[in-house]
Amino acid sequence: MVYSVHTIYHYYYMTEISISQKKELLQLLAHPVRYGELRLCLLDYMKKTVYRHLGSFEDALRKDKILISFDVKSEREKKVTLYTSSLVSNLSPYGVAWGLCRNGYFSNLTSMYFHTLTNQVPKTVNMAIENIGDYSSRKSGVMLSDHDIFSSFVKQPRSNRNLYWFSDHTILLTERVKKGDAGVDVVTATNKIVPKGSRVTSLERGLIDAVVHPQYNGGIRSVVEFYQEGAKHLNVGKLLKIYKALDFRYPYWQAIGFLCDKTGASKAAHEIADHFRARNKFYIDHLAKDSWAFDSHWQIFYPKGLF
Repeated sequence: MVYSVHTIYHYYYMTEISISQKKELLQLLAHPVRYGELRLCLLDYMKKTVYRHLGSFEDALRKDKILISFDVKSEREKKVTLYTSSLVSNLSPYGVAWGLCRNGYFSNLTSMYFHTLTNQVPKTVNMAIENIGDYSSRKSGVMLSDHDIFSSFVKQPRSNRNLYWFSDHTILLTERVKKGDAGVDVVTATNKIVPKGSRVTSLERGLIDAVVHPQYNGGIRSVVEFYQEGAKHLNVGKLLKIYKALDFRYPYWQAIGFLCDKTGASKAAHEIADHFRARNKFYIDHLAKDSWAFDSHWQIFYPKGLF
């Protein structure tokens, strides 16, 4: 049988996806995702088309250049493949980070940048995901001793993280204890740094996280700068609600109140102090030193020259 040029062209190059469907799919697949999310998305959309097999639908999308894939280098995995309708050269590292971890949220230094507490454009994109069971050793009525706290804070902080690399950015994904994503907001604006529909820690959660994890926020000196810019805008009631939901083992409230006090947010500091009573001496950061200064009001040690 002899086929016409038109028949051969249609067989190899034409698909059964309409122009209006192509426009919808280009929009639908604009943000990169892992294959699991892609599969669910395509299975749902495929009901609107003549396609009945996912493989055939994917082939058609590739033929029409609606679906492309690219690899992201990873520290733990050899690579991670993401799928999108966008040109890779047009993707932002924030969109790629969201694609790597759709269940996560932007946090730490990225949150500080989002809330305009720093003018420096970070080369690291911070994401967090709450996937660790809450096996806190703290029991009701069981108190930590000063020695317990010092033994923990004289050491390097513990870390559960994975690194990815895209373009000239590092994407740092940290794993956290499940706490119901307290203080995490959905991004509703389209003109923000991070994609619309993604999630980011609120100002209050971000400043709490900065105290808990200075190493992911540019170090303790950067944390002081964040408090200088952000503490005066804090909703203390919201901060306290988030803090209680996070249910920390260590008295980070002492560091939060101390930083508010030292950076001019005295009203916030007083409100925080009214809600707690210091039972232990605490440390502003890990790798604590005997040479650190001590604030008797907040019962906290901090590096000399920090302020």
